[in-house]
Amino acid sequence: MDNPMSQRQALPIGIQTFESLRSSKDDFLYIDKTAQIYEMTKLSVGYYFLSRPRRFGKSMLCSTMQVLFEGKQELFEGLYIHDKWDWSEQYPVVRIDLSGINYENLESVKVQLENSLLKNCLKHGLSYEDLILKGLGPKFGEMIEALYQKYNKKVVILIDEYDKPIQDTLSNDDDLASKSLDVLRGFYSAIKASDQYIRFCFMTGITKFTGVGLFSGANNFNDISLDKRYASVCGFTQNELDNCFGDYFDGVNMEEVQAWYNGYNYLGDRVYNPFDILIFLDKGAKFDNYWWDSGQPSFLTKMFEKGAYETYDLENLELSSQELKQFTLSNLNLPSLLWQAGYLTITEEIQEPFGGSSYVLATPNREVRMTLNMLFLISLTSVESNRLLKRNEAVRSLFKNDLGGFEASVRAMFAAIPFNNYVQNNIQKYEGFYASVMFSFMAGLGLKCRTEETNSAGRIDMVMESPTHIYVIEFKVNAPKPEGDERGEALDQIHMKKYYEPYLNDGRNIVLIGMHFSEEKKNLDWFKAEELS
Repeated sequence: MDNPMSQRQALPIGIQTFESLRSSKDDFLYIDKTAQIYEMTKLSVGYYFLSRPRRFGKSMLCSTMQVLFEGKQELFEGLYIHDKWDWSEQYPVVRIDLSGINYENLESVKVQLENSLLKNCLKHGLSYEDLILKGLGPKFGEMIEALYQKYNKKVVILIDEYDKPIQDTLSNDDDLASKSLDVLRGFYSAIKASDQYIRFCFMTGITKFTGVGLFSGANNFNDISLDKRYASVCGFTQNELDNCFGDYFDGVNMEEVQAWYNGYNYLGDRVYNPFDILIFLDKGAKFDNYWWDSGQPSFLTKMFEKGAYETYDLENLELSSQELKQFTLSNLNLPSLLWQAGYLTITEEIQEPFGGSSYVLATPNREVRMTLNMLFLISLTSVESNRLLKRNEAVRSLFKNDLGGFEASVRAMFAAIPFNNYVQNNIQKYEGFYASVMFSFMAGLGLKCRTEETNSAGRIDMVMESPTHIYVIEFKVNAPKPEGDERGEALDQIHMKKYYEPYLNDGRNIVLIGMHFSEEKKNLDWFKAEELS
Protein backbone atom coordinates (compact mmCIF):
# COMPACT_ATOMS: atom_id res chain seq x y z
CA MET A 1 0.00 0.00 0.00
CA ASP A 2 3.03 2.30 -0.10
CA ASN A 3 2.87 2.99 -3.83
CA PRO A 4 0.22 4.95 -5.75
CA MET A 5 -2.28 2.76 -7.55
CA SER A 6 -2.75 3.19 -11.25
CA GLN A 7 -6.39 2.07 -11.14
CA ARG A 8 -9.24 2.82 -8.80
CA GLN A 9 -10.22 0.22 -6.27
CA ALA A 10 -13.82 -0.09 -5.12
CA LEU A 11 -14.71 1.89 -2.01
CA PRO A 12 -15.59 -0.45 0.90
CA ILE A 13 -18.74 1.40 1.96
CA GLY A 14 -20.89 -0.53 4.43
CA ILE A 15 -18.51 -3.52 4.61
CA GLN A 16 -17.94 -4.42 8.26
CA THR A 17 -15.87 -7.61 8.02
CA PHE A 18 -12.28 -8.01 6.90
CA GLU A 19 -12.99 -11.40 5.35
CA SER A 20 -15.77 -10.02 3.12
CA LEU A 21 -13.55 -7.17 2.03
CA ARG A 22 -10.48 -9.27 1.22
CA SER A 23 -12.20 -12.32 -0.29
CA SER A 24 -14.60 -10.45 -2.54
CA LYS A 25 -14.20 -10.72 -6.32
CA ASP A 26 -14.45 -6.95 -6.30
CA ASP A 27 -11.14 -5.21 -5.79
CA PHE A 28 -11.98 -3.32 -2.59
CA LEU A 29 -9.67 -0.69 -1.17
CA TYR A 30 -8.07 -1.67 2.17
CA ILE A 31 -5.80 0.65 4.12
CA ASP A 32 -3.22 -1.61 5.77
CA LYS A 33 -3.39 -1.26 9.57
CA THR A 34 -1.70 -4.59 10.32
CA ALA A 35 1.57 -3.00 11.48
CA GLN A 36 -0.26 -1.54 14.50
CA ILE A 37 -2.17 -4.80 14.97
CA TYR A 38 1.10 -6.73 15.02
CA GLU A 39 2.51 -4.37 17.65
CA MET A 40 -0.45 -5.24 19.89
CA THR A 41 -0.60 -8.97 19.25
CA LYS A 42 3.07 -10.06 19.05
CA LEU A 43 3.39 -10.80 22.78
CA SER A 44 2.07 -14.02 24.32
CA VAL A 45 -0.68 -12.20 26.23
CA GLY A 46 -2.27 -8.76 26.14
CA TYR A 47 -5.32 -6.78 27.24
CA TYR A 48 -6.10 -3.61 25.26
CA PHE A 49 -8.81 -0.97 25.28
CA LEU A 50 -9.33 1.52 22.45
CA SER A 51 -11.72 4.46 22.53
CA ARG A 52 -12.71 5.95 19.17
CA PRO A 53 -15.80 7.75 17.84
CA ARG A 54 -18.58 5.89 16.05
CA ARG A 55 -18.01 4.86 12.43
CA PHE A 56 -14.24 5.15 12.74
CA GLY A 57 -13.45 1.56 11.80
CA LYS A 58 -13.46 -0.16 15.19
CA SER A 59 -15.58 -3.06 13.91
CA MET A 60 -13.27 -3.62 10.94
CA LEU A 61 -10.32 -3.63 13.35
CA CYS A 62 -11.95 -6.34 15.49
CA SER A 63 -12.84 -8.33 12.39
CA THR A 64 -9.25 -8.17 11.15
CA MET A 65 -7.97 -9.45 14.48
CA GLN A 66 -10.51 -12.26 14.43
CA VAL A 67 -9.40 -13.79 11.13
CA LEU A 68 -5.75 -13.16 12.05
CA PHE A 69 -6.03 -15.33 15.18
CA GLU A 70 -8.11 -17.87 13.26
CA GLY A 71 -5.11 -18.29 10.93
CA LYS A 72 -6.68 -17.30 7.59
CA GLN A 73 -3.33 -16.57 5.99
CA GLU A 74 -4.59 -16.08 2.44
CA LEU A 75 -6.51 -12.94 3.45
CA PHE A 76 -3.31 -11.16 4.51
CA GLU A 77 -1.21 -11.61 1.38
CA GLY A 78 0.58 -8.38 0.54
CA LEU A 79 -0.03 -6.85 3.95
CA TYR A 80 2.60 -5.88 6.52
CA ILE A 81 1.86 -8.70 8.92
CA HIS A 82 1.85 -11.56 6.40
CA ASP A 83 5.50 -12.65 6.72
CA LYS A 84 5.73 -11.87 10.45
CA TRP A 85 2.86 -13.91 11.86
CA ASP A 86 3.10 -17.55 12.95
CA TRP A 87 0.33 -19.05 10.83
CA SER A 88 0.79 -22.50 12.34
CA GLU A 89 -0.95 -21.27 15.48
CA GLN A 90 -4.75 -20.85 15.46
CA TYR A 91 -6.82 -19.79 18.44
CA PRO A 92 -10.51 -20.03 19.39
CA VAL A 93 -12.00 -16.53 19.07
CA VAL A 94 -14.94 -15.16 21.04
CA ARG A 95 -16.47 -12.16 19.24
CA ILE A 96 -19.02 -10.02 21.07
CA ASP A 97 -20.57 -7.07 19.24
CA LEU A 98 -23.00 -4.90 21.18
CA SER A 99 -23.55 -2.33 18.44
CA GLY A 100 -26.37 -4.07 16.62
CA ILE A 101 -29.46 -2.87 18.50
CA ASN A 102 -30.86 0.10 20.37
CA TYR A 103 -31.14 -0.54 24.09
CA GLU A 104 -34.46 0.74 25.44
CA ASN A 105 -34.65 -1.22 28.69
CA LEU A 106 -32.58 -3.45 30.94
CA GLU A 107 -34.05 -6.62 29.47
CA SER A 108 -32.71 -5.75 26.01
CA VAL A 109 -29.20 -5.48 27.49
CA LYS A 110 -29.43 -8.90 29.09
CA VAL A 111 -30.95 -10.50 25.98
CA GLN A 112 -28.18 -9.15 23.72
CA LEU A 113 -25.46 -10.47 26.05
CA GLU A 114 -27.16 -13.87 26.23
CA ASN A 115 -27.52 -13.96 22.44
CA SER A 116 -23.81 -13.20 22.12
CA LEU A 117 -22.95 -16.20 24.30
CA LEU A 118 -25.34 -18.40 22.34
CA LYS A 119 -23.83 -17.36 18.97
CA ASN A 120 -20.30 -18.08 20.17
CA CYS A 121 -21.33 -21.47 21.55
CA LEU A 122 -22.93 -22.40 18.20
CA LYS A 123 -19.85 -21.23 16.31
CA HIS A 124 -17.56 -23.49 18.35
CA GLY A 125 -19.87 -26.50 18.66
CA LEU A 126 -20.65 -26.00 22.33
CA SER A 127 -24.08 -26.44 23.88
CA TYR A 128 -25.33 -23.30 25.62
CA GLU A 129 -27.58 -25.50 27.77
CA ASP A 130 -24.46 -27.23 29.13
CA LEU A 131 -23.36 -23.98 30.78
CA ILE A 132 -24.74 -24.75 34.21
CA LEU A 133 -23.67 -21.70 36.21
CA LYS A 134 -26.26 -19.01 36.92
CA GLY A 135 -25.79 -15.46 35.71
CA LEU A 136 -24.40 -14.04 32.47
CA GLY A 137 -20.93 -13.35 33.87
CA PRO A 138 -20.40 -16.87 35.27
CA LYS A 139 -21.72 -18.41 32.04
CA PHE A 140 -19.27 -16.26 30.04
CA GLY A 141 -16.40 -17.50 32.20
CA GLU A 142 -17.61 -21.08 31.92
CA MET A 143 -17.69 -20.79 28.12
CA ILE A 144 -14.12 -19.40 28.03
CA GLU A 145 -12.87 -22.35 30.08
CA ALA A 146 -14.82 -24.82 27.92
CA LEU A 147 -13.20 -23.40 24.77
CA TYR A 148 -9.76 -23.70 26.34
CA GLN A 149 -10.44 -27.34 27.23
CA LYS A 150 -11.86 -28.17 23.78
CA TYR A 151 -9.02 -26.69 21.70
CA ASN A 152 -6.19 -26.91 24.24
CA LYS A 153 -5.48 -23.32 23.24
CA LYS A 154 -5.87 -20.07 25.05
CA VAL A 155 -8.86 -18.00 23.98
CA VAL A 156 -8.96 -14.67 22.12
CA ILE A 157 -11.73 -12.29 23.18
CA LEU A 158 -12.83 -9.36 20.99
CA ILE A 159 -15.53 -7.04 22.33
CA ASP A 160 -16.83 -4.33 20.01
CA GLU A 161 -18.73 -1.27 21.33
CA TYR A 162 -18.71 -2.55 24.90
CA ASP A 163 -20.49 0.61 26.12
CA LYS A 164 -23.33 0.84 23.56
CA PRO A 165 -25.99 -0.06 26.19
CA ILE A 166 -24.76 2.82 28.37
CA GLN A 167 -24.62 5.26 25.45
CA ASP A 168 -28.20 4.49 24.49
CA THR A 169 -29.50 5.15 28.00
CA LEU A 170 -27.40 8.17 29.02
CA SER A 171 -30.16 10.64 28.16
CA ASN A 172 -32.77 8.83 30.26
CA ASP A 173 -33.92 10.64 33.37
CA ASP A 174 -34.07 7.41 35.37
CA ASP A 175 -31.07 5.32 36.42
CA LEU A 176 -31.27 2.94 33.46
CA ALA A 177 -27.71 3.77 32.40
CA SER A 178 -26.45 2.89 35.87
CA LYS A 179 -28.37 -0.38 35.87
CA SER A 180 -27.01 -1.21 32.41
CA LEU A 181 -23.51 -0.53 33.64
CA ASP A 182 -24.05 -2.92 36.57
CA VAL A 183 -25.12 -5.68 34.17
CA LEU A 184 -22.06 -5.09 31.98
CA ARG A 185 -19.76 -5.04 35.02
CA GLY A 186 -21.04 -8.45 36.07
CA PHE A 187 -20.62 -9.82 32.55
CA TYR A 188 -17.12 -8.47 31.93
CA SER A 189 -15.91 -9.61 35.36
CA ALA A 190 -15.51 -13.04 33.77
CA ILE A 191 -12.48 -11.73 31.85
CA LYS A 192 -10.48 -11.10 35.01
CA ALA A 193 -11.56 -14.43 36.53
CA SER A 194 -10.51 -16.31 33.36
CA ASP A 195 -7.06 -14.81 32.99
CA GLN A 196 -5.27 -18.17 32.81
CA TYR A 197 -7.33 -19.17 29.75
CA ILE A 198 -6.92 -15.94 27.73
CA ARG A 199 -4.31 -15.30 25.03
CA PHE A 200 -5.48 -11.83 23.97
CA CYS A 201 -8.35 -9.49 24.76
CA PHE A 202 -9.27 -6.37 22.80
CA MET A 203 -12.15 -4.10 23.69
CA THR A 204 -13.48 -1.04 21.87
CA GLY A 205 -15.96 1.61 22.81
CA ILE A 206 -16.63 5.32 22.68
CA THR A 207 -16.49 6.16 26.37
CA LYS A 208 -14.42 4.90 29.25
CA PHE A 209 -16.35 4.85 32.51
CA THR A 210 -14.50 4.35 35.76
CA GLY A 211 -15.89 1.86 38.20
CA VAL A 212 -16.86 -0.69 35.55
CA GLY A 213 -14.45 -3.22 37.03
CA LEU A 214 -12.78 -4.39 33.83
CA PHE A 215 -10.34 -1.47 33.88
CA SER A 216 -8.78 -2.47 37.17
CA GLY A 217 -7.36 -5.57 38.76
CA ALA A 218 -4.72 -8.14 37.85
CA ASN A 219 -5.32 -7.98 34.11
CA ASN A 220 -5.49 -4.19 33.90
CA PHE A 221 -6.47 -3.20 30.36
CA ASN A 222 -3.87 -1.16 28.55
CA ASP A 223 -5.72 1.93 27.36
CA ILE A 224 -4.13 2.76 24.00
CA SER A 225 -6.57 5.54 23.09
CA LEU A 226 -3.81 8.17 23.39
CA ASP A 227 -0.82 5.95 22.63
CA LYS A 228 1.14 7.52 19.78
CA ARG A 229 1.91 4.07 18.31
CA TYR A 230 -1.80 3.50 17.67
CA ALA A 231 -2.87 7.06 16.85
CA SER A 232 -3.84 6.12 13.28
CA VAL A 233 -5.04 2.56 13.81
CA CYS A 234 -8.52 3.90 13.02
CA GLY A 235 -9.04 6.70 10.51
CA PHE A 236 -7.01 7.75 7.45
CA THR A 237 -3.80 9.77 7.54
CA GLN A 238 -2.84 12.34 4.93
CA ASN A 239 -0.15 9.97 3.68
CA GLU A 240 -2.74 7.24 3.18
CA LEU A 241 -4.98 9.60 1.22
CA ASP A 242 -2.04 10.63 -0.95
CA ASN A 243 -0.72 7.13 -1.63
CA CYS A 244 -3.58 4.63 -1.36
CA PHE A 245 -6.59 6.15 -3.13
CA GLY A 246 -5.32 6.18 -6.69
CA ASP A 247 -6.85 9.04 -8.68
CA TYR A 248 -9.89 9.51 -6.44
CA PHE A 249 -8.62 12.91 -5.31
CA ASP A 250 -7.54 14.17 -8.71
CA GLY A 251 -8.93 17.67 -9.16
CA VAL A 252 -10.21 17.82 -5.57
CA ASN A 253 -9.30 20.79 -3.37
CA MET A 254 -7.37 18.99 -0.62
CA GLU A 255 -7.27 22.07 1.60
CA GLU A 256 -11.07 21.98 1.68
CA VAL A 257 -11.06 18.22 2.34
CA GLN A 258 -8.75 18.82 5.31
CA ALA A 259 -10.92 21.67 6.59
CA TRP A 260 -14.07 19.55 6.41
CA TYR A 261 -12.97 16.08 7.55
CA ASN A 262 -9.42 16.06 9.01
CA GLY A 263 -8.22 17.22 12.42
CA TYR A 264 -8.65 14.25 14.77
CA ASN A 265 -5.59 14.10 17.00
CA TYR A 266 -4.66 11.13 19.19
CA LEU A 267 -1.12 12.41 19.85
CA GLY A 268 0.28 11.04 16.59
CA ASP A 269 -0.50 11.71 12.94
CA ARG A 270 -3.79 13.56 12.59
CA VAL A 271 -6.47 11.45 10.94
CA TYR A 272 -9.48 11.98 8.73
CA ASN A 273 -12.90 10.65 9.59
CA PRO A 274 -12.93 7.49 7.41
CA PHE A 275 -16.72 7.39 7.03
CA ASP A 276 -16.74 10.97 5.72
CA ILE A 277 -13.94 10.32 3.24
CA LEU A 278 -15.54 7.22 1.73
CA ILE A 279 -19.00 8.79 1.38
CA PHE A 280 -17.50 12.07 0.12
CA LEU A 281 -15.73 10.23 -2.69
CA ASP A 282 -18.75 8.06 -3.45
CA LYS A 283 -20.91 11.20 -3.81
CA GLY A 284 -18.61 12.70 -6.40
CA ALA A 285 -16.51 14.83 -4.01
CA LYS A 286 -19.50 16.81 -2.74
CA PHE A 287 -18.94 18.35 0.70
CA ASP A 288 -21.63 17.64 3.28
CA ASN A 289 -22.14 16.56 6.90
CA TYR A 290 -22.08 12.83 6.19
CA TRP A 291 -20.83 11.58 9.56
CA TRP A 292 -23.14 13.82 11.56
CA ASP A 293 -26.17 12.92 9.44
CA SER A 294 -25.50 9.20 9.92
CA GLY A 295 -26.75 9.43 13.50
CA GLN A 296 -26.78 12.09 16.19
CA PRO A 297 -26.27 10.99 19.81
CA SER A 298 -29.45 11.62 21.77
CA PHE A 299 -27.60 12.45 24.98
CA LEU A 300 -25.90 15.56 23.57
CA THR A 301 -28.92 17.87 23.65
CA LYS A 302 -29.74 16.94 27.24
CA MET A 303 -26.14 17.36 28.29
CA PHE A 304 -26.08 20.85 26.75
CA GLU A 305 -29.29 21.75 28.52
CA LYS A 306 -28.02 20.54 31.90
CA GLY A 307 -24.48 21.94 31.66
CA ALA A 308 -23.61 25.58 32.31
CA TYR A 309 -21.42 25.81 29.22
CA GLU A 310 -21.13 28.77 26.94
CA THR A 311 -20.75 27.50 23.39
CA TYR A 312 -17.51 29.26 22.67
CA ASP A 313 -15.89 27.57 25.66
CA LEU A 314 -15.93 24.40 23.56
CA GLU A 315 -13.31 25.90 21.23
CA ASN A 316 -10.67 26.38 23.92
CA LEU A 317 -11.11 23.95 26.79
CA GLU A 318 -8.38 22.66 29.06
CA LEU A 319 -8.79 19.31 30.82
CA SER A 320 -6.49 17.23 32.96
CA SER A 321 -5.48 13.78 31.78
CA GLN A 322 -7.85 12.11 34.24
CA GLU A 323 -10.79 14.33 33.27
CA LEU A 324 -10.18 13.66 29.61
CA LYS A 325 -9.93 9.89 29.68
CA GLN A 326 -12.63 8.76 32.06
CA PHE A 327 -15.54 9.70 34.25
CA THR A 328 -18.39 8.14 36.20
CA LEU A 329 -22.10 8.15 35.54
CA SER A 330 -22.57 10.26 38.65
CA ASN A 331 -20.09 12.84 37.36
CA LEU A 332 -20.59 13.16 33.62
CA ASN A 333 -18.14 15.65 32.17
CA LEU A 334 -19.51 17.20 28.97
CA PRO A 335 -16.14 18.17 27.40
CA SER A 336 -14.70 14.71 28.12
CA LEU A 337 -17.79 13.05 26.68
CA LEU A 338 -17.61 15.27 23.60
CA TRP A 339 -13.94 14.36 23.11
CA GLN A 340 -14.51 10.63 23.41
CA ALA A 341 -17.50 10.85 21.06
CA GLY A 342 -15.43 12.69 18.42
CA TYR A 343 -16.91 16.19 18.70
CA LEU A 344 -13.77 17.67 20.23
CA THR A 345 -10.13 16.87 19.61
CA ILE A 346 -6.78 17.64 21.22
CA THR A 347 -5.06 20.76 19.91
CA GLU A 348 -2.27 20.90 22.49
CA GLU A 349 -0.70 18.66 25.13
CA ILE A 350 0.71 20.48 28.17
CA GLN A 351 3.30 18.76 30.35
CA GLU A 352 2.68 19.79 33.95
CA PRO A 353 5.71 20.81 36.12
CA PHE A 354 5.11 18.05 38.68
CA GLY A 355 4.19 15.30 36.24
CA GLY A 356 1.14 14.40 34.22
CA SER A 357 -0.44 16.19 31.31
CA SER A 358 -3.29 18.53 30.52
CA TYR A 359 -4.93 18.90 27.14
CA VAL A 360 -6.45 21.79 25.22
CA LEU A 361 -9.53 20.79 23.22
CA ALA A 362 -11.43 22.27 20.28
CA THR A 363 -13.68 21.02 17.48
CA PRO A 364 -11.68 19.00 14.92
CA ASN A 365 -13.06 20.31 11.64
CA ARG A 366 -15.72 22.29 9.82
CA GLU A 367 -18.31 19.53 9.72
CA VAL A 368 -18.29 19.05 13.49
CA ARG A 369 -17.98 22.78 14.22
CA MET A 370 -21.02 23.65 12.11
CA THR A 371 -23.30 20.84 13.23
CA LEU A 372 -22.33 20.93 16.90
CA ASN A 373 -22.93 24.68 17.08
CA MET A 374 -26.26 24.33 15.33
CA LEU A 375 -27.27 21.67 17.86
CA PHE A 376 -26.10 23.97 20.64
CA LEU A 377 -28.10 26.86 19.14
CA ILE A 378 -31.25 24.74 19.08
CA SER A 379 -30.61 23.72 22.71
CA LEU A 380 -30.03 27.34 23.79
CA THR A 381 -33.00 28.85 21.99
CA SER A 382 -35.52 26.01 21.55
CA VAL A 383 -35.86 27.15 17.94
CA GLU A 384 -36.71 24.25 15.66
CA SER A 385 -34.09 23.62 12.99
CA ASN A 386 -36.55 24.21 10.14
CA ARG A 387 -37.14 27.76 11.43
CA LEU A 388 -33.43 28.45 11.04
CA LEU A 389 -33.41 27.65 7.33
CA LYS A 390 -32.97 31.32 6.39
CA ARG A 391 -29.87 31.57 8.57
CA ASN A 392 -27.64 31.32 5.51
CA GLU A 393 -28.74 34.83 4.59
CA ALA A 394 -26.59 36.09 7.46
CA VAL A 395 -23.41 34.67 5.93
CA ARG A 396 -24.36 35.74 2.42
CA SER A 397 -24.85 39.28 3.76
CA LEU A 398 -21.42 39.30 5.40
CA PHE A 399 -19.72 37.99 2.30
CA LYS A 400 -21.24 40.97 0.43
CA ASN A 401 -20.56 43.26 3.42
CA ASP A 402 -24.29 43.95 3.48
CA LEU A 403 -24.56 44.94 7.13
CA GLY A 404 -28.22 45.86 6.82
CA GLY A 405 -28.97 42.32 5.65
CA PHE A 406 -26.85 40.90 8.46
CA GLU A 407 -28.73 42.93 11.06
CA ALA A 408 -32.07 41.77 9.65
CA SER A 409 -30.97 38.11 9.85
CA VAL A 410 -29.89 38.51 13.49
CA ARG A 411 -33.20 40.16 14.41
CA ALA A 412 -35.15 37.40 12.65
CA MET A 413 -33.18 34.72 14.49
CA PHE A 414 -33.83 36.20 17.95
CA ALA A 415 -37.47 36.82 17.05
CA ALA A 416 -37.85 33.08 16.38
CA ILE A 417 -36.91 32.16 19.98
CA PRO A 418 -40.12 31.03 21.76
CA PHE A 419 -41.32 33.37 24.49
CA ASN A 420 -41.46 30.49 26.99
CA ASN A 421 -37.72 30.03 26.61
CA TYR A 422 -37.27 33.42 28.26
CA VAL A 423 -40.06 33.05 30.85
CA GLN A 424 -38.48 29.92 32.32
CA ASN A 425 -35.20 31.64 33.26
CA ASN A 426 -33.33 34.94 33.40
CA ILE A 427 -30.70 34.20 30.78
CA GLN A 428 -31.81 37.11 28.59
CA LYS A 429 -30.36 39.49 31.21
CA TYR A 430 -26.79 38.49 30.53
CA GLU A 431 -24.37 39.28 27.72
CA GLY A 432 -23.10 35.69 27.85
CA PHE A 433 -26.44 34.40 26.58
CA TYR A 434 -26.48 36.68 23.55
CA ALA A 435 -22.79 36.02 22.88
CA SER A 436 -23.39 32.25 23.04
CA VAL A 437 -26.38 32.44 20.71
CA MET A 438 -24.51 34.68 18.25
CA PHE A 439 -21.45 32.43 18.27
CA SER A 440 -23.49 29.26 17.70
CA PHE A 441 -25.55 31.02 15.03
CA MET A 442 -22.53 32.14 13.00
CA ALA A 443 -20.18 29.21 13.68
CA GLY A 444 -23.03 26.86 12.80
CA LEU A 445 -22.98 28.42 9.34
CA GLY A 446 -19.30 27.63 8.87
CA LEU A 447 -18.09 31.18 9.46
CA LYS A 448 -14.75 31.55 11.23
CA CYS A 449 -15.56 33.00 14.65
CA ARG A 450 -13.64 33.61 17.84
CA THR A 451 -14.81 34.95 21.17
CA GLU A 452 -13.14 36.43 24.22
CA GLU A 453 -10.10 37.41 22.14
CA THR A 454 -7.58 38.98 24.51
CA ASN A 455 -5.38 41.98 23.82
CA SER A 456 -3.47 44.39 26.05
CA ALA A 457 -6.59 46.49 26.72
CA GLY A 458 -9.10 43.74 27.47
CA ARG A 459 -11.19 41.02 25.85
CA ILE A 460 -13.10 41.36 22.59
CA ASP A 461 -16.56 39.81 22.73
CA MET A 462 -16.44 38.36 19.24
CA VAL A 463 -14.43 38.42 16.02
CA MET A 464 -15.80 37.09 12.72
CA GLU A 465 -13.94 36.73 9.44
CA SER A 466 -15.00 36.68 5.80
CA PRO A 467 -12.60 36.48 2.84
CA THR A 468 -12.57 40.29 2.56
CA HIS A 469 -13.48 41.62 6.01
CA ILE A 470 -12.79 41.22 9.72
CA TYR A 471 -15.70 42.09 12.02
CA VAL A 472 -14.92 43.19 15.58
CA ILE A 473 -18.09 42.95 17.69
CA GLU A 474 -19.06 44.08 21.20
CA PHE A 475 -22.33 43.14 22.93
CA LYS A 476 -24.25 45.10 25.58
CA VAL A 477 -27.52 44.29 27.37
CA ASN A 478 -29.92 47.03 28.54
CA ALA A 479 -27.45 49.76 27.57
CA PRO A 480 -28.81 53.29 26.95
CA LYS A 481 -30.01 53.74 23.40
CA PRO A 482 -27.74 56.26 21.62
CA GLU A 483 -29.16 59.46 20.19
CA GLY A 484 -28.09 61.30 17.08
CA ASP A 485 -24.55 60.47 16.02
CA GLU A 486 -23.54 58.85 19.30
CA ARG A 487 -21.66 55.60 18.91
CA GLY A 488 -23.17 53.94 21.95
CA GLU A 489 -21.51 52.00 24.75
CA ALA A 490 -20.50 49.00 22.64
CA LEU A 491 -18.77 50.93 19.85
CA ASP A 492 -17.25 53.38 22.33
CA GLN A 493 -15.64 50.46 24.16
CA ILE A 494 -14.18 49.07 20.90
CA HIS A 495 -12.65 52.47 20.10
CA MET A 496 -11.51 53.24 23.63
CA LYS A 497 -9.73 49.91 24.07
CA LYS A 498 -8.62 49.71 20.42
CA TYR A 499 -9.85 46.16 20.01
CA TYR A 500 -9.15 46.46 16.27
CA GLU A 501 -5.37 46.98 16.61
CA PRO A 502 -4.31 43.29 16.31
CA TYR A 503 -5.89 43.16 12.84
CA LEU A 504 -4.53 46.36 11.30
CA ASN A 505 -1.86 44.54 9.30
CA ASP A 506 -4.15 41.75 8.12
CA GLY A 507 -4.88 43.35 4.75
CA ARG A 508 -8.65 42.89 4.95
CA ASN A 509 -11.12 45.66 5.70
CA ILE A 510 -12.03 46.01 9.37
CA VAL A 511 -15.64 46.62 10.42
CA LEU A 512 -16.57 47.53 14.01
CA ILE A 513 -20.04 46.47 15.17
CA GLY A 514 -21.86 47.41 18.36
CA MET A 515 -24.94 45.42 19.33
CA HIS A 516 -27.26 46.51 22.16
CA PHE A 517 -29.78 43.89 23.26
CA SER A 518 -32.92 44.64 25.26
CA GLU A 519 -34.14 42.38 28.03
CA GLU A 520 -37.62 43.72 27.46
CA LYS A 521 -37.64 43.27 23.68
CA LYS A 522 -35.62 40.07 23.85
CA ASN A 523 -33.93 41.17 20.65
CA LEU A 524 -31.64 43.81 19.23
CA ASP A 525 -32.43 47.25 20.57
CA TRP A 526 -29.75 49.02 18.58
CA PHE A 527 -27.21 48.04 15.92
CA LYS A 528 -24.37 50.21 14.63
CA ALA A 529 -21.49 49.38 12.29
CA GLU A 530 -18.46 51.41 11.21
CA GLU A 531 -15.82 50.52 8.66
CA LEU A 532 -12.41 51.49 10.00
CA SER A 533 -10.67 53.96 7.72
